[in-house]
Amino acid sequence: MSLEKIYDYFRNYDKQTYQVVACMGNEPSEQDIKNFENQYGINLPADFREFTMSPLGGLYMEVREEIWPRAKQFDIGPFWSFCRGIIVYGIAKEIPEFLDIRAKTKELHNDGFTDFIPFLSIIGNGDEIFCFDKDNKVVLLELDYYTAGDATPIEGSFSDCLLKQIEELEERKNRKIGGENKTS
Repeated sequence: MSLEKIYDYFRNYDKQTYQVVACMGNEPSEQDIKNFENQYGINLPADFREFTMSPLGGLYMEVREEIWPRAKQFDIGPFWSFCRGIIVYGIAKEIPEFLDIRAKTKELHNDGFTDFIPFLSIIGNGDEIFCFDKDNKVVLLELDYYTAGDATPIEGSFSDCLLKQIEELEERKNRKIGGENKTS
């Protein structure tokens, strides 16, 4: 199962390279999940439910600043060079608002995107968010000015999507460390 690959990754990830924060010890109860599902009339996918109830739920993963310095105002570079981390929204007790799926869902619904439940964002890319649609399928929702509301289906499950985003973050980190984003 893909979740097992995710758990294995985080048991062995490079702590010198990545800053990882998760709910660890504040995992939501089954009732917390049910309350969220009842509020929005949904049933979350089984692998997402399991993940959000694990110590990794409400995940923030970012390449450490000393390895990937943060962009300064007016910095230019390839788009990928600003995408330095991953957020998986969770339902943990006392979770910070920026990681809270309840807050992010409310925000998205207030913006008119009521057919979607957000579950993953790429740090540095505010124009796209991974969501579950009404049928619990994974979609990439475009939030930019020109394509607002376009939802592109993504193959696979939540676990597949998260693994792919971790792999892509590793690739971006390697490109950044290799100096590939330097402008001449």
